Amino acid sequence: MKKLSYIFIISLGIFAIASCDIDKSPYDSITSDDLAQSETSAMIVTLGTYSRMKAWTDNWHRLFEYPGDNVALSGTTSDPLFFTYNYQRIPNGSRTAGFWRSSYQIAVSANQVISNVAEGSSESNDQILAENYYIRALMHFTMVNIFGRPYNQGVNNPGVPLKLDAEPLNHPTRSSVGEVYDQVEADLLKAASLFTESKSNVFASKEATWALLSRLYLYKEDNQKAIEYADLVLNSGRFSLVPTQTLGDYPKLSPESNTETIFAVKFVRDVDYEANGWYTIGSLYANIQGAGWGEMYASRPYLELVREFPEDQRNKFIQPVVVDQNVTWGLFVRNNLTYGWTELTPQGEDFVYTHGGTTKLVEKEFNERGGISYHIDTDEGKKQILIDKRLDLRNNFPKYFILKSSGQEDQAHLWSPVVSRLAEMYLNKAEALAKQGQNAEALELVNVIRTRAGIPQTGLYNLGNLGGKTVLDVVLEERQLELSWEGHRKMDVFRNGRMMDRRYPGTHLAGNNPRQTILANENAIIEFIPEAQLLVHEGLTQNPS
Repeated sequence: MKKLSYIFIISLGIFAIASCDIDKSPYDSITSDDLAQSETSAMIVTLGTYSRMKAWTDNWHRLFEYPGDNVALSGTTSDPLFFTYNYQRIPNGSRTAGFWRSSYQIAVSANQVISNVAEGSSESNDQILAENYYIRALMHFTMVNIFGRPYNQGVNNPGVPLKLDAEPLNHPTRSSVGEVYDQVEADLLKAASLFTESKSNVFASKEATWALLSRLYLYKEDNQKAIEYADLVLNSGRFSLVPTQTLGDYPKLSPESNTETIFAVKFVRDVDYEANGWYTIGSLYANIQGAGWGEMYASRPYLELVREFPEDQRNKFIQPVVVDQNVTWGLFVRNNLTYGWTELTPQGEDFVYTHGGTTKLVEKEFNERGGISYHIDTDEGKKQILIDKRLDLRNNFPKYFILKSSGQEDQAHLWSPVVSRLAEMYLNKAEALAKQGQNAEALELVNVIRTRAGIPQTGLYNLGNLGGKTVLDVVLEERQLELSWEGHRKMDVFRNGRMMDRRYPGTHLAGNNPRQTILANENAIIEFIPEAQLLVHEGLTQNPS
């Protein structure tokens, strides 16, 4: 008798909508006959699936975001997230196991509806089917990008099992990356053809489906289709970029009141807030109102990039934790990739410092667009500095709290994780245009995002002020700035065949064999299949060491 693999065990819940919020109440089971004969039953299962996605987002965020170069952990931890963060993979980590399990549970829940609701039987049923096709596509797409290599590295590389039925004893083996992408594309196109109504942005929609198709085609390097589907969203009239003055408050808005969010997984104030926010995504990034660990900070490269323009509203997503307003520091990175600092003294609009017994003026440097950086002399030579008041330290790491995953509706670490938003569509299109050689058009779209961020006209790009960068460099840099801490950076680096450069302070450099740089062709860029799955899932193969 075959063992029952727990990735496919599903427990269903009944959920009700009140004021557009998804609230929970217990339920035992819904049969296939119930689903086939009752629109209400199909909606109940679908609402349960949306609610299940709330737990899914925790590992989804960590597995996509922590291997990037926007984060810097300030200490070691026994949580398996550390092995994702430092590229020292383990096959029995609870984070990857949880992500695998919850992704397939959600896919099976979607399959319950897809398998038992008749297409064309009613507009309501078609809408429910469309939402479930989208959800199933999202699960397989995120899975293949965690456990499979980037599409352009070979469509025949191992992907993940395609679970297209609700039978728990049916254990498919791994499909290829190309086969998984083909199924995701088919599911999304099917979904797009079935939507019959426009719900709020905490439900799947035609526009959310187009947005994910744009990302899918961008990852496949089918640039014309990436542009086509980005345009469908941009021209839909349903969404608009939030104003410059609102951008810094983006995570504080409820999803339904945010004009830019295309699809988010809804978290409800007070309801979805166990342990007073201590175990939320944002709790590792900051301590707010006494809640949160505040141990993973904005990385030095990100800080240098976003601070080129003080007007850039994306600076508001970072909170330096000041302990003395009367002392000013110039923080630099030593040759051994640890932080150092020198005390600065204001002098008019400038700063001075003492080095080698001599008082010197902090040097200002401006790039081709007027972006500013500051530099001082140290015993190790000239160093770029960040200028801050004296900061609190943890293990000698200055605290730069990340606020982009916290603060929804004024609750410290409440946040509804964003799957797609309009800014990504501008940048998807810009990247695709750059890869087609339409450089001026690509820069125009980058400048839409920079203008909204509050960067002055002189700081916008044109073909004459790239400063040695390619247009694709510029687009990817803007994606890093704009989509930080939303789970894009790892994929943006590796699918473009680039090196993840982590030569900056952080405990990813601690321990044996630390990884300062990671190449796109390394085995380490994909996670191991959870070891427990290999034991119960016949024919499942492991990723290479």
